[in-house]
Amino acid sequence: MLTALTIKKEESRKWYKKLFNYVRGNSLYSEIKSARGVVLRDITYICRNGTVNWYALDSEIGAQRNHLLCDDSIVFPKNMGFKRFENTDFKRRLACNLGIYILSKLKGELPDIKTALYDPAGECPDALKGIVNFCGNINVVSDNAEAYEGISEELMDESGASVFISGKRDNLSDCALIIAPCRISESIPASGGAIVLTSFAPMVCTSGLVYFDYHFRMPNMFDRIKPESLSCEYFAGALFTKGRQYELGSIVPTTCSNFSSSQTPRSICDYLIRTVR
Repeated sequence: MLTALTIKKEESRKWYKKLFNYVRGNSLYSEIKSARGVVLRDITYICRNGTVNWYALDSEIGAQRNHLLCDDSIVFPKNMGFKRFENTDFKRRLACNLGIYILSKLKGELPDIKTALYDPAGECPDALKGIVNFCGNINVVSDNAEAYEGISEELMDESGASVFISGKRDNLSDCALIIAPCRISESIPASGGAIVLTSFAPMVCTSGLVYFDYHFRMPNMFDRIKPESLSCEYFAGALFTKGRQYELGSIVPTTCSNFSSSQTPRSICDYLIRTVR
């Protein structure tokens, strides 16, 4: 079972409403929802007096307290074991899926587009299988070459695909598309016009057109049970990781964005066709 927590604050500056809220007190509601084998306990706490009764919540939440699905704005009390569920696997897949989808659409127009998989720790070797299906010019930039040796040999035997693996960041400098599933934590020599698809906002200033927020339509059954306070991306990540809904791992985002702009897969393809040719 998954457990989601939403805290709604109903506070007022007017004295008579404050008095009414104080007398009325806080409220706690819990509802069990289910879809496609996933059971969700959806807890809503309405805070009217400005103070959350965490002991009441603890009694309701129980063993799920250390992996709650909730908005990241909630501040938990110390020493009570409350912890927000965090996910990276699903976000990595969204970045990879979008990159692979773009390459599939460019195969007829730009079959030799120079592409890089930037994965310093060697955490996403499986992404290479999808990339080599549509790209004949692939660089893997990783400090953990061993993580890629087995899969690169397998791909060579199966399809004759050749993958260049190196830890040299300079190999990114002339790539038009950089798929960086893990969060970028160092300055990389991407060109100013490169498309960079990553999972979170980079920790350092990064060259190129960098996108890290992904948007898609939640499958209907899961959309029905998703709490309003949770984003589709976050909730789908929980379903994928904790709810074992692995088919969600094939979702291709309909748009990607950063702090200032958004792109569709089609607009990225059009951009690359214009700039690479």
